[in-house]
Amino acid sequence: MSDKGFDIEDILHKKKVKLNIPPYLQSKGQFSVTEARNTKSFPKLRIHVERAIRRIKEYHIFDSDIPLNMLGSINQTYAVICLLTNFQGALINSAVNDQSD
Repeated sequence: MSDKGFDIEDILHKKKVKLNIPPYLQSKGQFSVTEARNTKSFPKLRIHVERAIRRIKEYHIFDSDIPLNMLGSINQTYAVICLLTNFQGALINSAVNDQSD
C-alpha cells in the first residue's frame, strides 16, 4: 500500500509484490464503479497498516543512535521486531471488525 507519487512499482514487480495505490480523482470528474469501491476499502486497510507500524515503533530500538558496528545488522533487527509483533495477537478485536464490515 502506498500513496500517490511513491513510484516503486517496478522494484516490487521484480519481487512479485503488488503495489496498491488508492485511486485519485484527477480531471476525470467522477470515479468508475471499481475505483469508487476501492476508494472506500483503502481507509480500512490503511488503519491496519498504521497499527502494525505503531506496534513496531513501540519497541523503541531505533530511537537512539545506532553504533557503526551494528549497521550490518539493522535489517535483521527490524525483521526480528516485525516477527515479534506477530506474537502480540490481532491488531483489532473481532467484535470491532464484525461491526465495520
